[in-house]
Amino acid sequence: MENMAKLPINIVGDKILRQKAKKVTTTDDSTVEFIKDMFDTLHASDGVGLAANQVGSRDAILIADLSHVEGYEETDPIVVINPKIIKSEGNSTYEEGCLSLPGIKLEITRPEKVLLRYQDTDLNTHEENFSGLFARVIQHEIDHLNGKLIIDYLEEEALKNLEPELQKLKAREIEVPYSVSVHEAF
Repeated sequence: MENMAKLPINIVGDKILRQKAKKVTTTDDSTVEFIKDMFDTLHASDGVGLAANQVGSRDAILIADLSHVEGYEETDPIVVINPKIIKSEGNSTYEEGCLSLPGIKLEITRPEKVLLRYQDTDLNTHEENFSGLFARVIQHEIDHLNGKLIIDYLEEEALKNLEPELQKLKAREIEVPYSVSVHEAF
């Protein structure tokens, strides 16, 4: 396990988190290696999902692994390239955290079910239904690929109240239990 590559995670204030991901048009061994590094990073930081821009790439790639979450032990990890939600239904509100906003948890309302069109590492297209926590994680990571963070769901007053904590994160004044990116200008 010592050889596992762990990529530094971009946190709030890093410009790449606000940039829209680029469509992936080709994949190769370096793409597959990057995705393995993403999974190593996800597992080392105890997360359930990770978008490529959270670890420094503008490619439209996200991963999810809920196998360590109660009730999802039998689910397989997934690699999603060029995701597009085709249909959604229902709504549920649930507390979400984010590796790019360490220590912050917010109640977020999202669709309960989604039909997702995406590509795998060979760029084969799939359509798959997701529901519950899996649907939530996929939507959270797609938000990242679109330059959106969970704080963007907040009302103006709530965001204002959170601002001191966000400034500490941006200044890297809060200790984080995983490797974070070297500070970018914001």
